[in-house]
Amino acid sequence: MKFTYHIPVQQYGFLEISGEGYEELADATEKYNDYAEVKINRTPYISPTFRKVTTFTGEEILYDADKHYYTDLEGNHLVSGSEYKKSLESPFDIDTIAPKTAKSKGISEHDLRDMWKRNGNISTGFGTALHQVMEQWFKHRKNGTDKNYHLPKHPFLKSAIETFPLKDAEGHPELFVSDVKNKRVGQIDLLVVTGEKEGYIVDYKTDAEVKKNVEGHFNQLSFYAHILIAKGWSIPKVEVWNYTDSWTSYESPVLDIITK
Repeated sequence: MKFTYHIPVQQYGFLEISGEGYEELADATEKYNDYAEVKINRTPYISPTFRKVTTFTGEEILYDADKHYYTDLEGNHLVSGSEYKKSLESPFDIDTIAPKTAKSKGISEHDLRDMWKRNGNISTGFGTALHQVMEQWFKHRKNGTDKNYHLPKHPFLKSAIETFPLKDAEGHPELFVSDVKNKRVGQIDLLVVTGEKEGYIVDYKTDAEVKKNVEGHFNQLSFYAHILIAKGWSIPKVEVWNYTDSWTSYESPVLDIITK
């Protein structure tokens, strides 16, 4: 879907905004209402796949799970932690890099792109599987039976749980948190609770070379921490726990939000 907005900003004058896709359409709608004298209703542009969610921080938001897109109840875009992290990173220019890499390696660009895509899907799939088994553990570890329904059958993933150093910690898994006032939202892998409205944020990763990415992970987790801090929580640190054949952890104090 492609669209073009003509925003009337003065008599016989307009600002043109164009884009493609639902996310850009929603952002353009916000810009329209920022500049136009006569506002438009955002509601018609709310996707039918949105569902209303009451977040851990006590607010109602709309969430499109297919597009990983969030708004408040009026359709205003809420920035997610992954979106914030991405805004701080340089984009991977595949159209420039792929032809040069393919030529230097003596393979076709089509085959190279196919391998990159498959490797990306494999990494994503493995990460998703790990998140699911960790969520299962923290949600149902007290509901275990002699059949161990709260544990995965696959030995590799089962080992991930059994060797996780925080597996007995008090915590809340897969939390939606929001700070609508500041247009921030996100989903936390695990909030470890250490006291009354006190705790720290844990994120699970399966990075092959986690040290290259850990700074970006800390920025994303700090974004979540600031949401909780705005709601009265004390969050002194964030932790990344990376699983390959064993667990390694990386810790950081909560970083300041970076604005560009």
